[in-house]
Amino acid sequence: MLRAILALCLRHARLTILLSALFTAYAAYLYSRAEFEVFPEFVPAQASVQVEAPGLTAGQVELLVTTPIENVLNGATGVEDVRSQSIQGLAVVDVTFRRGEDPYRARQVVAERLAEVSGRLPASAGAPTLSPLTSSTMDLLKIGFRSDTLSPMELRDIAQWTIRPRLLATPGVARATLFGGELPRIEVRVRPEDLFAYNLSLTDVSQAVRDATTIRGGGFVETAAQRITIEPRTDAVTADDLAAVVVSPSTDGPIRLRDVADVTVAPTPKFGDTLIMGKSGVLITTATQYGANTLTVTHAVEAAIEDLRPSLEAQGITIYPDLHRPANFIESALAGIRDDLLIGTVLIVLVLLAFTRNLRVAFIAFVSIPLSLLAATTVFDLMGQTINTMILGGLAVALGVVIDDAVIGAENILRRLRERKDRPVAEVILDASVEVRAPVIYATLILALTMLPVVLLTGLQGAFFAPLALAFILATFASMAVAITITPALSLLLLAHRVPPSEPGFLHWVKRGHAALLHPLLPRPRLALALSAVIGLAAVIGVTRFGAELLPQFREGHYVLAVVGPSGASLEWMEDVGGRLSNDLLAIDGIATVEQQIGRAEAAEDTFPPNESEFHVELQHVSGPEEDRILTAIRDVLGSYPGLETEAMTFLGDRIGESLSGETAAIVVSAYGPDLDALDQVAARIAATIKSVDGSTDVRIQTPPGAPVMAVEPDRMALGVHGISLGDLADTVEMAYQGQSVAQVSDGQRITDIAITLPPAYAIDPEAVSSLPIRGSTGTLAALGTVAQPFLTTDRAAITHNAGRRRQVVTANATVRDVAGMQQRISAAIGAQVSLPKGVYLEYGGVAEGQAAAQRELLINVGIAAIGIVILLVVAFGGGRAAALIFSTAPSALAGGVLMVWLEGGTLSLGALVGFVTLFGIAARNGILLVSHTDHLVSHEGHAFGEATIQLAASERLTPILMTALVTGLGMLPLALQSGEAGREVQGPMAGVILGGLVTSTLMTLFLLPPLILAYRHGRTQGTLTPPYKPVEAT
Repeated sequence: MLRAILALCLRHARLTILLSALFTAYAAYLYSRAEFEVFPEFVPAQASVQVEAPGLTAGQVELLVTTPIENVLNGATGVEDVRSQSIQGLAVVDVTFRRGEDPYRARQVVAERLAEVSGRLPASAGAPTLSPLTSSTMDLLKIGFRSDTLSPMELRDIAQWTIRPRLLATPGVARATLFGGELPRIEVRVRPEDLFAYNLSLTDVSQAVRDATTIRGGGFVETAAQRITIEPRTDAVTADDLAAVVVSPSTDGPIRLRDVADVTVAPTPKFGDTLIMGKSGVLITTATQYGANTLTVTHAVEAAIEDLRPSLEAQGITIYPDLHRPANFIESALAGIRDDLLIGTVLIVLVLLAFTRNLRVAFIAFVSIPLSLLAATTVFDLMGQTINTMILGGLAVALGVVIDDAVIGAENILRRLRERKDRPVAEVILDASVEVRAPVIYATLILALTMLPVVLLTGLQGAFFAPLALAFILATFASMAVAITITPALSLLLLAHRVPPSEPGFLHWVKRGHAALLHPLLPRPRLALALSAVIGLAAVIGVTRFGAELLPQFREGHYVLAVVGPSGASLEWMEDVGGRLSNDLLAIDGIATVEQQIGRAEAAEDTFPPNESEFHVELQHVSGPEEDRILTAIRDVLGSYPGLETEAMTFLGDRIGESLSGETAAIVVSAYGPDLDALDQVAARIAATIKSVDGSTDVRIQTPPGAPVMAVEPDRMALGVHGISLGDLADTVEMAYQGQSVAQVSDGQRITDIAITLPPAYAIDPEAVSSLPIRGSTGTLAALGTVAQPFLTTDRAAITHNAGRRRQVVTANATVRDVAGMQQRISAAIGAQVSLPKGVYLEYGGVAEGQAAAQRELLINVGIAAIGIVILLVVAFGGGRAAALIFSTAPSALAGGVLMVWLEGGTLSLGALVGFVTLFGIAARNGILLVSHTDHLVSHEGHAFGEATIQLAASERLTPILMTALVTGLGMLPLALQSGEAGREVQGPMAGVILGGLVTSTLMTLFLLPPLILAYRHGRTQGTLTPPYKPVEAT
């Protein structure tokens, strides 16, 4: 079959080349229009349910809002995980969908379940809102606006009604959330003393406002010629109009709203705020729709901002367009990988020219690179996938491998052409191609089998590495197809009428040196076995001493800082600290911009209380080591502010941590139990224990207790005497301090709330609550202090759940790369120092647990693949001896990889593990070539099996082995040298392992494998050599 395909391509050589040229043009066209991303969708689809519950405490929100929603969502079709947070006035339920599930269908199921539960929520709670699906990276652009001439209210008005609608109209934008500025509302600030004087209550004022702002239809007048609509304009639309509204008639004249209240336009009470470069401003955070391309949408949003820029700058607004721009990392990562591919290609060309000394031969081998890589990208394009750094990384790792098939074929064709004498060129090329093609096919199949365990990875690790492995496999299969079809055809067209170039002189010198070194080793197979065993044992011991990490730190040029103030700290306090902290951060060399988000915005993804904030720090263009220096300086600045709990991480590290455990830190310890006080005590002891472990940093209790609360305890006897219900009491307190929105007025497209509240002086005096007037059913007024007892106490700012279970969480990061070892030390310390009360148990999570799970899954997959490889080798060579010989190269390959990991710091990342898996397939290729060529010399060319034949086989395979090793190694060299830089964080360690293992496995193949072949490839029976093998050949 294979011989027939080769013969067909040689008979129609020009047609074969024409078809390949057409395919190359088509593939290049597809690549030119392909969409690019930094990573695949590594986070499963998620949605967030938020329910506003004004005035309710965290405990009330948990009981009345969060728990009913969790009960209907847990177990819903397509739902993998449900986590929640109950905070003052808000319930947040985060839903994670199963990987592989249609996210739109699963989201529809969630929406249907929410419709069921809405009627069972408290009347004061708003309708549940379901967030749109967003991409893995979520953030699209954070854009800041500041002005020295506009008031905060005017700046917010422009951002909300001019800029935000324009951004939301951009295709691919899922959300545009506003922080900062002042949102206007009309406040009716009731004066309690005047209410008492006029014998009125807050309920009277509320009803008067509602009546004055009600919009009603007036019907129409029908004439003989037309219909005229009647519009009663009875609603008050301005603060002055509202102030003139009559609250109650009186014998002394009507009592108007201005007689008992001040009516004014004022800022809506804030739940959050922002600082831009240390000063007040407005921030718009945009998110990418699920499945949208980040680069494309980013450019579209930036174009929209540029369209608005002249108008905004004319109004005195300064724009900060890239406070966080994930596209920066995408662009730098893609550019870096492309540079590595280009440099690797140039190095490969130089090797080809050095070994062949002929442009035509070098071109024949080189053609396999663009054809193979374009074939792989074409498949991904046809599958509807974007091209990301993992796919490009897989192609970069495959760069040297894809040319191996063509190099082996071209070198053998060139060698046979030198020996052809009078035989027809086409026949020589056909025989030379058939001679090496079958073993190369088996080698390629083995290489694919070694990468199959990576393709089959699930979860986060599968999302990252499966595209890389698939790209590698597709490229190697494409290169095999090129070597079978294009390489012989090109050889016939370009070499048929040319005198084959002689072998370079340096190769004669190399072969003589190799023969001299190999000769004394051939009769010493036990020495070769001993060396291989010692090397393998040392490598295994080295692996057990390494630390472990799931993924390295990404060089995004951006850091996210979580900064938490004391429980109950106000927005004003956080803004003051944030301003000083921003200035200190901006003083660090290398930092470009700083913005702070304090608290929460409406429908935002982060629902922080006022004492929590998040800084986004954008760096200038700096190298990887410089980023590490800046991170250290940032942590020093954060550590200089006592009373703050802080955490510094990269944005992608934040998202990866959230996808693994729901938290952003690398190490997560969750305490579960029904008693919140017990959980708080356990969390405090765990946090203290973690802080005592060397290497820990950013230790935080996620929901610390102790938020100050003014409790209002009703006196039910007094309430009954005055005819006041508990509802009247709650409404009065809500109106006074929360500000009860009783109506809305519109001005064009702008809608403004009308709220009844108290003068600002009451909002800063907790004791003033006692003087609030309440009207009972009997019509008499009473001060709140006569029917209830206000007192100061403490409560929780938030209560968190996971799968319906109450939990308290302690998080930490590590200052060392060995996160797995760090977690082991923390776990041991907690086990020794923290005793758990009855009903409380712990779970460990974070990237260390993710790394352990990924390693277990990969090892299981590798074990299954190894069985398949053994079966393939036994089938190919007709017995187990050849398989054992080829497997003998594994210890030396492992040793080289271990040496590279040690040189890079001694931490084994998942990328390095994938490198070890890939390395075996690459190293096995040369062993297969040497064993199969020995068999060919014996079975086809009539050589007697012995030292001379082994020496000849090693000499004839020396050139292709050296060429393939060099082109593979040099193809990966740029990637390995740039390890840790943007875009190479994952693939760099992988390339380093392969590079190191390639060096040692090549030495093993050239010097230790020949003695083993001589001793063990054939068995001895009655004094004669018997070949118990089936020669690898193509038919």
